[in-house]
Amino acid sequence: MAFSPVQNGSVGNLTLRFEGIEKAGGTVRLALYNRPSEFMVEEKAVLYNFKADKKGKLEATIENLPVGSYGFAVFFDENNNKELDKNLVGVPVEPYGFSKDPPSKWRLPTWEEVKFDIGTSNKSIDVNLKRWALF
Repeated sequence: MAFSPVQNGSVGNLTLRFEGIEKAGGTVRLALYNRPSEFMVEEKAVLYNFKADKKGKLEATIENLPVGSYGFAVFFDENNNKELDKNLVGVPVEPYGFSKDPPSKWRLPTWEEVKFDIGTSNKSIDVNLKRWALF
């Protein structure tokens, strides 16, 4: 699945720089959304997978995104089971992040808190993949 181009066909590229990759061999899994009503509904996302061949940082580019607003959720799938692993109370145990750092870690962010715009020029976002911690 891909996003449909807008009427004028204008597109841009999104470069992502993921930091906090703690080990080689996992996969950075990203769910990209372009509608507030569909945000965090995985079936409505366009999914991207980026193999982390080394520890540290990973850079990836998503090309030809139609001009508009987007938001994403991402996690580092350390064991490649295609799921964000959680503990018994539902707290993520694998590093994760969003297109912008949300103001609270005690709830999922809203669309307004993480949305960003793609124009016809290139857009870059730094994403620090973090493990959930009490403090």
